[in-house]
Amino acid sequence: MKLPLGLPALIFSIKSFAAAVLALWIAFHIGLPNPYWALVTVYVVAQPRVGAVLSKSVYRIVGTMTGAIVSVALVPPLVDAPEILSLAIALWLGLCVFASGIERSSRSYMFALAGYSTCIIVFASVQNPGAIFDTAVARFEEITLGILCSSMIHATVLPGSARELMLSKLDATMQTAARWSADALVIPGDRQLDRDRCRLASDVNEIHELLVHSGFEGAGMPLRKDVVRALLAQVERTLPLSAGVDDRLSELARLGGASHGVVPLVSDIEQWLRQIADGAPHTPGLASAADALRRRCREAEPAVVPGMGWRERLELSLLARLADLIQVNGNALLLRKAMRGDRQRDSERRRIRVLVAGAQRSVERDVAGAAGAAIATTATLYLICLLWIASGWEGGVNGVMLAGVYFSIYANNSDPSLLLRNKFIGVALRLLLGAAYVLIVLPAIDGLPLFVLALAPVLILCGALQTVPRYAPLSFNFIIGTLSPNIISERFEPAFADYLNGGLSTLTGIYLALVAMNLTQSLWTSGAVARTLKAGQHDIARGRFGAGSAAAWRSRMLHRIALTTPRLARDESDGTGTTRDVLRDMMAGLSLAQLAGLHARLEPGGQRRPEAFFLP
Repeated sequence: MKLPLGLPALIFSIKSFAAAVLALWIAFHIGLPNPYWALVTVYVVAQPRVGAVLSKSVYRIVGTMTGAIVSVALVPPLVDAPEILSLAIALWLGLCVFASGIERSSRSYMFALAGYSTCIIVFASVQNPGAIFDTAVARFEEITLGILCSSMIHATVLPGSARELMLSKLDATMQTAARWSADALVIPGDRQLDRDRCRLASDVNEIHELLVHSGFEGAGMPLRKDVVRALLAQVERTLPLSAGVDDRLSELARLGGASHGVVPLVSDIEQWLRQIADGAPHTPGLASAADALRRRCREAEPAVVPGMGWRERLELSLLARLADLIQVNGNALLLRKAMRGDRQRDSERRRIRVLVAGAQRSVERDVAGAAGAAIATTATLYLICLLWIASGWEGGVNGVMLAGVYFSIYANNSDPSLLLRNKFIGVALRLLLGAAYVLIVLPAIDGLPLFVLALAPVLILCGALQTVPRYAPLSFNFIIGTLSPNIISERFEPAFADYLNGGLSTLTGIYLALVAMNLTQSLWTSGAVARTLKAGQHDIARGRFGAGSAAAWRSRMLHRIALTTPRLARDESDGTGTTRDVLRDMMAGLSLAQLAGLHARLEPGGQRRPEAFFLP
């Protein structure tokens, strides 16, 4: 089997290795007590894109500092009451897991880190609680050193740009949305299009994350984030519009097809969308063609008269949505033009201001799921602490600490038990690699140059494999195994028993976390898709689709689709619903929002809240 590694992966790995060597040399030079933390941090924050490295570095510094402060605040007053101290740590860890689950962005890493940093610092001070301040400061120094070395190397040596990746994905997403919209005009009712639209929701969510990372890159032309968000809002609108067009064309096909005046118009719109898909956003003449097509849609609309037939009503609705679909694609082209800095007419600038002002980002927050994960985390860590205290096993502190750390790291994933099982296997394999270093490699070498040379093969190969999602978890395990405390130390001590004891403690901690996860994860993972679907339906029933902004509600519904897609893709047997249901809910809510906008124009006798039709 050929590994998909190229020059970019090798460059990334060499930069990470150089940052690790720099951190190692500085840590040895200034006498940090645990230099392996600096090296581990180098690889934790390493990312191929500068913006991602810098953002993760900032989040890690803030999270580590918060964890250190909480550690220093908790230990001195509670040092003589281990049960209460354990409860305080467990409650803090649970609170951080809750905040991490609520924060649906890369910033969630900061909250999770604040929680398990406290575990790492406090449990490392069990034998000497009076030194908690020194331990917290040392841990912060070691982690900050790794962050600074990684950030400096990745930001200055052949840096990769998160901004360029974001703009590339933005163009690709615009083209893809146009292509799928065109496909809906040719093959209505195709179930594959539903799956494609769900991927579009995930792509938009990913671009929002890249936009956050790109904000940490100061070089180059200033990026107007408000214009990017406005463009993404237009791409979001294509999803319910294309699905609505799909539904109407399917129904018209069942009735024998659209009228002769509509068929050529649909064909021309399909060709116009193909042009966007093939050359967006640079093809000239697309904007003027959009105005002509919208005008044709208005001219083709059947007259609204009493007693209109079902076919005429369908065509009227179809043409209205086709006009909207043309408009949002035209808006996206205009906004992309503004991002390139092209010259704009006064009317275009006014239109851009309107689009920017109307763009809002809103995300789904699964409070029940986050609360379930937090309660389980708190209960798990506290019960394990009580068992450890009752047993009197001094050597079990590492296992207790890691049980809390790994439980909190994976709690907010869609299948935490699977990840913990894979982690257990990965750690077992990395112990074998570390044993080879402890027993064979390190006793045969002396001096920093040879030590660095001995680390190079594993770290460079595994660093390159980190760029491949399929191999990233296992390769990171091998990196951590090579950077074990028994290996990364200023003076090597041939104590294989200590290494083995540390490894068994790690496996014990992961196993305890896995057992607890198997017992408790149904509290928050079971019914996650159903909760998401019901949240949208509840919004519609209570009229929240128009509260504040229909654009914000549409954005939240799209985020719900992005959340449900991976869960349903993993578990096809989940009968609680499909992303198609979320699409239909979104279309229903947006239609009701339009009706709500017309509410004031109705005669008093005909007024009724649109959402009232959904209430008992």
